[in-house]
Amino acid sequence: MKEITKAQEDILQALWQINDGAVSDVLDILPEPKPAYNTVATVIKVLEKKGYVSHKTYGKTNVYYPLVSKQDYARNVLKNSVKGLFNGSFKQAVSFFVRENKEVSLAELEELRNYIEEEIKNKKN
Repeated sequence: MKEITKAQEDILQALWQINDGAVSDVLDILPEPKPAYNTVATVIKVLEKKGYVSHKTYGKTNVYYPLVSKQDYARNVLKNSVKGLFNGSFKQAVSFFVRENKEVSLAELEELRNYIEEEIKNKKN
């Protein structure tokens, strides 16, 4: 996957939220201050060239939709972050987030532990 800018990611997030829509539909759900219509249209075209978005044409209106799922995008971003920031070490990445993020609650830590224990069981079988 090609890297995208924050502005491109914001537009992609909007498309994931609405599933498909014209530029005006995307613009409607963007937070204030809203970018100009032409800016959104340009960003969508760039996302299309990068392979994240495609469109269908109905008369004079293009309806855009994501080609990349939010889950696939998140997987790619996290994989690249772990690779770049933590030398590819998942253990270092998780340790960093658990130790450095004081907002992680006890309930979340216990839930993470349960996920890890379940995954350990699955890998042993």
